[in-house]
Amino acid sequence: MSDTARLDALNLAGDLPGILLDAKRLAASAPGVHGRRRAGQGEDFWQYRDHRAEDGARLVDWRRSARGDRYYVREREREAAQTAWFWMDSDAGFNWTSNTARPTKLYRARVIALALATLLARGGERIGALGMQPRAGARAVDRLAVDLTTPQGEFEPPSNACIIFISDFYAPIETWRERLLASARVGASGALVMIADPAEEDFPFRGRTLFQSPGRGGEVLIGRAENAQAAYVERLAQQRRELRALGAELGFPALLHRTDHSASPALSMLMAFVSERYG
Repeated sequence: MSDTARLDALNLAGDLPGILLDAKRLAASAPGVHGRRRAGQGEDFWQYRDHRAEDGARLVDWRRSARGDRYYVREREREAAQTAWFWMDSDAGFNWTSNTARPTKLYRARVIALALATLLARGGERIGALGMQPRAGARAVDRLAVDLTTPQGEFEPPSNACIIFISDFYAPIETWRERLLASARVGASGALVMIADPAEEDFPFRGRTLFQSPGRGGEVLIGRAENAQAAYVERLAQQRRELRALGAELGFPALLHRTDHSASPALSMLMAFVSERYG
């Protein structure tokens, strides 16, 4: 990791206590995720059920059966946990807000990701940042929060995985086509979470306006910004249409969240996408 990237990661890590607290509050307001608990060859006890003729005497739980006049079988929970992988946009423009009274796109993205991870971890699923070690258990969300401070670039998609991409998706559509095709080829699917600042959605600029690109140093001066609004809105809408169509085709449904709106509806929709993937 370069010195610049390391400093950026440290700066992001300084926000972790607030991000984790906001994520826990958001997760607490959402219905739980129950995972995919069912009978199988795992280690943990799940339930007792009545003995069936095809079970034979070997499967009878004699201690439990001795309490009454029926035979019981002790079932264990199937070890079928999947991993939800998170990819977070590390572009400098994603760590931006048009109003310091609101969170940056990156801050809100991490809150939503960690709230979803909290619910999935409670349901027994593993969680991880793409390119790093997935984890399960009580500390998995804390570790994911730290892992997500490391900038994520291109990656080797895991096979048959659930991948949640969180970005403003302003990279060229060809870039996203390559990423999603690479994921779909190995059986991965998941969701696309588009995070937007209200200024990017509404384009409220008027008169002489200087537009600067965060982190890149590029800038454009427009004499009458309102004259560019229609073209900007159409270009953004076209990008979104192509992205949604691409995601629908390859198993990555998309949702849009604005940072001036509550995160709860976005989390609920994302949970529905992921639950359908796990079903």
